[in-house]
Amino acid sequence: MADRKVAVFTGSFDPPTAYHRTVARLLRDRGFDEVIVRPTAPRNGSTDGEHAAPVHRAAMADLAFRDLPGVSVDPGDLDEGCCLDDHRFDDLYAARGEVWHVVAAEFLAGGRAGKSLVQSRWDGGEELWRSGRFAVLHPAAAPPDPRDLPPVAQLLPVEGHVPTADIRVRVFEGGEAAPDVPAAVAEYIKRYRLFSGMPSPRETSLTLHDPRLMIVADEANPKVRDLAKRFRRLEHPEPNAILVLGGDGTMLAAIRKHWQQRLPFLGLNAGTLGFLMNEELPDSLEGLQLVVYRMPMLRVDTTAADGTTARGLAYGDAWVERDSGQAAWLRMDVDGRIQVPKVVGDGLLVATPSGSSAYARAMGATPVPLTAPVLTLAGSNIFRPRFWKPVALPETAVVRISNLDTSGKRPVRAFLDGHLVGPVKAMEVRVSSVAAAELAFTPQFDLSARLLRSLFPPSEEA
Repeated sequence: MADRKVAVFTGSFDPPTAYHRTVARLLRDRGFDEVIVRPTAPRNGSTDGEHAAPVHRAAMADLAFRDLPGVSVDPGDLDEGCCLDDHRFDDLYAARGEVWHVVAAEFLAGGRAGKSLVQSRWDGGEELWRSGRFAVLHPAAAPPDPRDLPPVAQLLPVEGHVPTADIRVRVFEGGEAAPDVPAAVAEYIKRYRLFSGMPSPRETSLTLHDPRLMIVADEANPKVRDLAKRFRRLEHPEPNAILVLGGDGTMLAAIRKHWQQRLPFLGLNAGTLGFLMNEELPDSLEGLQLVVYRMPMLRVDTTAADGTTARGLAYGDAWVERDSGQAAWLRMDVDGRIQVPKVVGDGLLVATPSGSSAYARAMGATPVPLTAPVLTLAGSNIFRPRFWKPVALPETAVVRISNLDTSGKRPVRAFLDGHLVGPVKAMEVRVSSVAAAELAFTPQFDLSARLLRSLFPPSEEA
């Protein structure tokens, strides 16, 4: 892959601006095969209350760059909550091509004397200066002094830079983020009251103007095929909503595949209960008023028996279960502390509020409202400890489930949203800092009533 040029474009992108999009397009036009946009986390563990939460920063970055060919977003820093040193990018992205660091010219000022920000402030900066490759952004009328440039540098004149801090201040003072940010980003900032000084809501409202749909349908269901015909005229290559036709299983599959589109998921039930789905939708969606719930997803890190690790996402639940005729022996840690030294049973499950009405309910858990800031921890056929009952944990909890068996007689396997991961030695579950999905419902849909109805058996017809 050495013949490919990969530009790594870092910054706060809080919010991403029209200038950032211009830079990404310019890099592609100037011969870079790929542009990786990497929003940075606070360095050295510092925090900055001025910035949006990581989940919102990741969403805005996805919205800003999703339609640009050859441009991708890597939210790794936001997901981990720490800033990866720039000198490690060469190794991280080596398989994708020759790595170039995108920097503003002011980061190079003083380079001739070894006093540039890259040389003096970055970890490993002096070595990176000598061996790295730099794509240097500068106003056309103010190129950097050639004596300040590192050995390998490509100059990229570009106009229109607006400091993101200025945009945040403007919004805080009651102004608009537009036109300095992409339209989808401006709409997202309004919807979640970002930079306003007010808490960002879990539940908000949305009016569907000029509906343009991506349709995800369970085509095996004849009822779904008929429903799809009603909305095919609204399909569009640049959608502003994802219409999901089927049951909760179809919705889960759609979220897992398309969550990074950062579009609201609008479900229409063609199954049974359809806890995540609307019961009815009008044929014309123009001007449809919607209530939107921003729902967390789970980040799940698994460790196989040979020590290899993998990471996945789940919207509803993640669990481990016995993979033989023997009961599983499991240890449960929460936030790094052993809470239950030995669990004997068929398995353990961690569920989001969305998943609390599914498999967790079959394990005896009580479904919780979608906006509840909790994780549900439930056990399947638990023999020990006696009288096990499902528990609710704060959504900030980190749950680790480890297999205590070392003989190989009691293997366990992991599942994410019902999809088999395979045999594992341990599974760690937490709410993702970057992945979330928006579920949209009509105002007539009474979520509280649906939840209450799900708790009781259906009435028998005579």
